[in-house]
Amino acid sequence: MKKRLKTIIIDDNDIFRDGLRFFIDNKTDWDVVQEVSSGVDFLKSSYAECADIILIDINMPVLNGVETIVQFFIQNFPSRTKVLAITAHLGNFQLQKLIEAGFSGYLLKKDIYKYLKEAVAQVVEGSVYFHKYINENNFKS
Repeated sequence: MKKRLKTIIIDDNDIFRDGLRFFIDNKTDWDVVQEVSSGVDFLKSSYAECADIILIDINMPVLNGVETIVQFFIQNFPSRTKVLAITAHLGNFQLQKLIEAGFSGYLLKKDIYKYLKEAVAQVVEGSVYFHKYINENNFKS
């Protein structure tokens, strides 16, 4: 029997978070073990260390997604957890910083329902997943 992926959703937008949970519950065989609205709440949670996949918005107030994941990996090093960044804004970050922070990939919110299963399948197998809009220009400092 195939293991069900334990998934955590971290996003400050309640409507987006609810929609993503609905998609995962109805279109995948994964389990959402937690959904939170901030990186601070995630880091305080007892679920953080049991996740297989973390889907996290990189643009959140107080503690953004990159800072949250850096802290997560400091607290849980080494971790088998795979992390996918999700955001509405392409280009408002430096891709190299995501990679250095331990992210396994990146998805645009507008395309998440189209590419999420493909992205998760790739990162679970040990690859990285960067959306087709990502190119070498995003690696510049």
